Amino acid sequence: MLGALTAPSSAVRRDYALCFGDEKGSDDDSGPIYGNEASVDDGAADRRIAACSVIAEDPTEALLLRAKAYFYRASARNDKEDWDGAIADYGEAIAIDPKQAAAYFNRGADWYNKGDDDRAIADFDVTISLEPSASEAYSSRGAAFLRKGNIDAAMVDYQQAIEADAQNSAAHTGLGQAWDRKGERDKASAEYDEAIRLDPTDMIALLNRALNRLNRGEFDQAMADYDAAIGIDPKSAEAYANRSAAWLSKDGWLRAIADASKAIQLDPAIVDGYYFRGLAWASNGNKDRAIADFGKAIELDANDARSWFVRSLTRALSGDATGAAADCRKAIALDPERAGTCGDQLAGGDGKPTSP
Repeated sequence: MLGALTAPSSAVRRDYALCFGDEKGSDDDSGPIYGNEASVDDGAADRRIAACSVIAEDPTEALLLRAKAYFYRASARNDKEDWDGAIADYGEAIAIDPKQAAAYFNRGADWYNKGDDDRAIADFDVTISLEPSASEAYSSRGAAFLRKGNIDAAMVDYQQAIEADAQNSAAHTGLGQAWDRKGERDKASAEYDEAIRLDPTDMIALLNRALNRLNRGEFDQAMADYDAAIGIDPKSAEAYANRSAAWLSKDGWLRAIADASKAIQLDPAIVDGYYFRGLAWASNGNKDRAIADFGKAIELDANDARSWFVRSLTRALSGDATGAAADCRKAIALDPERAGTCGDQLAGGDGKPTSP
């Protein structure tokens, strides 16, 4: 396990408790292991940042205490989702104590949050070199590899994470996602089952198992997972959008519209909410509303080939041949393998656009 920074017990007392934790003294080295402590409001985070700044930026302070203060200030910045500020502070902590595995790990997690998988992997590499049994470092590096599309490397890391700690539910979830990418639905399902057994509140595992079950034709089981996910987090826009897709598979377009609309209410920038609601409107023959929703999905993500594809079909059914052809060309340019039959479907559509 990765510990926080150790501080000398003879340090001059300031508001160390506020910086290092509500119930921690300056010589307590039991700080955050991976990621942050329980989430706090911005006011509490700001107060912690201020307290840590006094210690971290004082050149007369003991070096290891300064490193510890930078570490905890970074943690507070993470509470505010200030990834850049946190990365800078972890860098300061590392400059003082380059053997601090927790700082590398947390900085890697922040790089991952920023979408920089290569830098995340580099920091996780160092973490693992310092702590070869750090299960969460392996599973986090696996997540970065998976997002980069390096499925085999991700699987090796997830398996290593499980070997180091069989109770690492995130590793089982990630391994399930990797198996899904390889088309091994049974193996993926087994990993999701184990992840949920270990952590029944694992939203990622629940949503992925639901999709896995839906692809296997297990509608009722999939709906149970979506219901469970929404029960755990009623504000999860992703869960509502995904359940909308499940209703579409059973021609439940009214319920699909309701769930997609709820997803949009929770997150106005959720592409899948508009996409699936558009499909539901199209299934009901309401082409104008469908086209409007597909247009909003495209506005939010112009590289989403699915939305161009189905808007093309819907425009064709509405008599807009020019617009349909333009959308079809765009869909093919973005995803020639999946949208390559766009022209054929335009010629023989049945009035209910489906995803490529």
